[in-house]
Amino acid sequence: MFFCTTLFVLTSCYQPLILHGMEIADVHIVYQDHYLLMVNKPAGLVIHPTYKHANGTLWDALLATLALQGTDDWQPPQLLDDPKWVGAPEDVRQMLRARRDERSWREDGLLPRPCLLHRLDKDTSGIVALARTERTRRHIVQQFHDHTIQKRYLAVIQRGSYLWSTPRAPLTLTCRHVDGSTEMVSSATLYTAKPGQTFLIDGPLQRDPADRRRCVVGADGEDTQEAQTSLRVLAVDDACALLEVQPITGRTHQIRAHLAALGLGIVGDVLYTPAASLAESSLPGALNRQFLHAYSLTLHRYPGNDEYTCYAPLAQDLQDWLRERRPILWQAWLGYSQEYSQHSQYSQQTDR
Repeated sequence: MFFCTTLFVLTSCYQPLILHGMEIADVHIVYQDHYLLMVNKPAGLVIHPTYKHANGTLWDALLATLALQGTDDWQPPQLLDDPKWVGAPEDVRQMLRARRDERSWREDGLLPRPCLLHRLDKDTSGIVALARTERTRRHIVQQFHDHTIQKRYLAVIQRGSYLWSTPRAPLTLTCRHVDGSTEMVSSATLYTAKPGQTFLIDGPLQRDPADRRRCVVGADGEDTQEAQTSLRVLAVDDACALLEVQPITGRTHQIRAHLAALGLGIVGDVLYTPAASLAESSLPGALNRQFLHAYSLTLHRYPGNDEYTCYAPLAQDLQDWLRERRPILWQAWLGYSQEYSQHSQYSQQTDR
């Protein structure tokens, strides 16, 4: 789409959004109701404006899409008068009703603009969640704070990482066996693991003092944060492994930095994977971005607090690469996707 006009942002009171000839990307809204939005972000798209990317972001595209939709028909619920108001003059009761409605609009009416609840890197595709009301924002932010939200990523890894990614603090990789026992193992174990085998990476992360664009396992920085990442092996071939990855904590570059600290790189990741490991990037049909996709997000919705899982099918460029380059991993992906295809949320869903 291409806009060169005045649009309006969705809110209880319209506010103009001026898009000065900006090119706006198409937005795939996977789930939408009055309170919540789930968007399938494509790779190569910055999630929100920064000083380096002032426009043409997912945020811009989403605002334009919502502006074209117009407002919804939500209204504050019609409630009985509070028993404490009994005996008050009618004009006072009207004032109290108006104040209650104003509070309801403020808490449950549409925000002037949706609130991003988390982020994805530019070259990572998949599910992004946004709150549309203030109470929804607080409800879901608390879940992120409590680490009760489940985020599942799909990643293809290969051996190789930079020397600078060597851990500067204790880092452990623990294998979880079927019988419930655990043992500490090396990263080489991932390539001999059976499908379904699970692992836990545990090590603090911080910005690399030598280059703050990247993160490392370290404990001497002011920004050091504990981090744990769960892995499940889906398939292994002669050079790569397909993993389901769940970041238990939500740190910047957590998956990429944790894998790099183990001497592993995500295929196509130009920041954390050495050029020697990306030799096939010059071949026809090679990936031009990292193989990392936010496949699903599980949270408790507001206002019912029911558990809900939303899925974003694997991006087409990643499917094509698997099918053409990694047939063993491709077959594993087909089985994995069929496991979830029975869910109605898997396909595009809009509940307005």
